[in-house]
Amino acid sequence: MASETAQLIVRGARLDRDAAGTGAPAGALVDVVVRDGAIAAIGPDAAAGTAADEVIDADGGLVTTPFVEPHSHPDKVYSRQRIAELGLVAHGPRPVLMQRQRDLKAAFTVDDVAERAGRFLRASALEGVGLLAGQADIDSVTGLASVEGVLRARAECDGVIETVVTAFPQEGMVGDARAYGLVAEALAMGADRVGGWPNNEADDEARLTHLRLVFELAERFGRPIDINVDYFTDPSERLLEPLAELTVAYGMQGLVNANHVGALETYADADAARVIEKVAEAGIAITVCPSNLQSSYPYRGVSRPNELLDAGVTVTIGTGNHEDNWESLGTLDPLERARFAWHALPLADRAGEGVDDAWRMVTSSARAAVGRPAPRLEAGAEASFVVLAAGNRLHALRNEAGSRWTVRRGALVASRRVSTELVYS
Repeated sequence: MASETAQLIVRGARLDRDAAGTGAPAGALVDVVVRDGAIAAIGPDAAAGTAADEVIDADGGLVTTPFVEPHSHPDKVYSRQRIAELGLVAHGPRPVLMQRQRDLKAAFTVDDVAERAGRFLRASALEGVGLLAGQADIDSVTGLASVEGVLRARAECDGVIETVVTAFPQEGMVGDARAYGLVAEALAMGADRVGGWPNNEADDEARLTHLRLVFELAERFGRPIDINVDYFTDPSERLLEPLAELTVAYGMQGLVNANHVGALETYADADAARVIEKVAEAGIAITVCPSNLQSSYPYRGVSRPNELLDAGVTVTIGTGNHEDNWESLGTLDPLERARFAWHALPLADRAGEGVDDAWRMVTSSARAAVGRPAPRLEAGAEASFVVLAAGNRLHALRNEAGSRWTVRRGALVASRRVSTELVYS
């Protein structure tokens, strides 16, 4: 006699080892039975005799926890076409591009940001991203429009993706006197993390003041920090070390994520080793953006990821920008980003040829950087996972074309069904 009808069944999936819970060993072929948004059963033949409203035939493909995007700018996405529409300068050095960004976001409205950010969140979910962290600009140019728009998109897209929002004062908090108060308002409105870009201030005193203001807001609102620091490969950018020192002083170990960290690449080896040791002691996660390698104004680098990893630092990779002022191309596929990172960082000389390192940069390491606990695929857990056509991490990271299904809270929210054949022989 058939058991109670399930909401969803995945048949014949291979369980990723980082996602494996108590129900079955890693690598085992399992069925996943979902009821009421949770995993009701998982294991070999767990779905025997059970019918379901929706069935995914994994055919030996990998089932894993959702992918994670740890660094993005949802308020800016899909704004690149406006450069020509507004008659703005096509290219130029950093100050010109910064002004172009101000001109672009001066026209942002809450409705406009919400529409573009929502499109971005849904497109990310299509690629298997279940958790996305995004910075929303807050300054005298855009006011609270960007963060309000992103918060609205977060609410509208909650059924397909979890979104963590950073209140990001891109223009500074010393040079832009309104920014501190606006960031506080954004945090009160529901922004999840305190952002910052201290290097963008005018001088060293203002940069250190900016850093202290970030920690002051984090302490006041009880929020973690997501900060862009030492953004360019400029050896004069030296704020990662005081960031680590303040993290310890404020007792915020494990609650700070630093993005880009390009200047570390230019330090003398002894200086870099000292700073990396402090970063490790402070429990700061480092998110690098391999897409920074496209930049020639100036080159922004990828930091020192292997030395950071060797020191026990959590290192992950982010999209950064997408079809906006800073990035004309871009992909939202985390597996394509991981493959690019494997080449760019590079990871091939690490244990296991860097496959596990690259994989974790879009899964568990990225989740740690965002500050969300890692889920497990086991009975009783929330049914949020991704099913891939590839049967193991290596094949997945080769970015082989294949079907992909994204499940959130028991509902199939996105699917890609791929069929290929050779038609000429």
